[in-house]
Amino acid sequence: MRKIIALILVLAFAASITACGSAEQDEKEKSKGKTGELTASMTAGTSQPKTPDEAFLQAYGTFAVNLFKETRKSGASFVSPYSAYAALAMVLNGADGQTLSEMLTVLGLSEKDMNEFLLFMAERYNKETVVSVANSVWMNQKFADSIKKSFLQACVDYYRASVFSADFGKQKTLHDMNKWVEEKTLERIHELVTHLEDSTVMILINCLTFDGKWKTPFTEGATREHAFTGRNGTVRNVQMMSGEAEIYYLGQNYEAIEKQYENGFAFRAYLPKEGISIDDLVAGLTAEQLVNPGEYDGKAILFMPKIHYESDPMDLIPPLAAMGMGSAFGTNADFSRMTENCPVMISEVIQKTFLDIDEEGTKAAAATEIGMKCYAAAPEPINHIVTLDRPFLYMIIDETTQTPLFIGVYE
Repeated sequence: MRKIIALILVLAFAASITACGSAEQDEKEKSKGKTGELTASMTAGTSQPKTPDEAFLQAYGTFAVNLFKETRKSGASFVSPYSAYAALAMVLNGADGQTLSEMLTVLGLSEKDMNEFLLFMAERYNKETVVSVANSVWMNQKFADSIKKSFLQACVDYYRASVFSADFGKQKTLHDMNKWVEEKTLERIHELVTHLEDSTVMILINCLTFDGKWKTPFTEGATREHAFTGRNGTVRNVQMMSGEAEIYYLGQNYEAIEKQYENGFAFRAYLPKEGISIDDLVAGLTAEQLVNPGEYDGKAILFMPKIHYESDPMDLIPPLAAMGMGSAFGTNADFSRMTENCPVMISEVIQKTFLDIDEEGTKAAAATEIGMKCYAAAPEPINHIVTLDRPFLYMIIDETTQTPLFIGVYE
């Protein structure tokens, strides 16, 4: 089970390469006009973590595969399903009605199980030297009274989120958010949040970092230039490392290797068989193949390119909508457990990623930002058409008492 849980994070890497109510009044006054951390006034409760089981592996694996397939359609080559999953799970604690139902379907678990599983993951990872997870909620002071404390408390209890109150009209707030992301990703992710709007109620952020040293490093001094054929047939030289992969799997239309890091993590790659395109491989990828990649067949000699990658900001709303949670992004969104007197919807889901693989190990990071925006109540649907093209009666009335102040007939 330890190995399976450890691989959950690595799925974000391997799959892509193969292709928290308002705070107390005195706190609000103290932090007014500047960024203030309010977590100290919100003690984490006695929430109990839950060890990931087969239900979690299936739900998370399905989400990971579907998100990667959808982001590939827009050209993305590296995404962190874990960072997106954790950020969305925080937001889910404020959803209700159809929006909640859609999010539960896409994320694949009950709210309680999701919170408890992710609490286990965060606590485990933050005891590691290899992986770290950090969450934060940034409240717009303008809407502080509208944000329900029960929602913020869930973010603190299950996601150990830092809760900040800030003036979203000040440039310093944008700076503080991005500085927090930089610190939590070891300076690997920069300028995740590019703008703040006056109608933005809050920003939720998840940061994930990975620092793995190979259990058996690639052979020192053996890296050589080697031809690499791209998906369109273009050939170019890359820096190809050579070493040993501890595990070799044989799948139906691919072969896979697993090269282990220290402390129970691993890098996995799926290589399509001759005649099978990478697009076909990704299209056929299943959650089951993430947990059981194929028939074990010993070790392998591995030749693998050095990789350095830094993504542009990725808009995850289109893929998430395609996966089935579209109502969260429009004026039909129901986040009534998050705010009151101010209906909100998800206005943006942005992710940036970083990856560096060399002879010694792997450094990776991801950060996902979710913006919650206040919107006016949606107008009622128009069901009738009335044309005043013949004589009609009209009035000017006092709506409070329904008293007509003027009455007339237009002829």
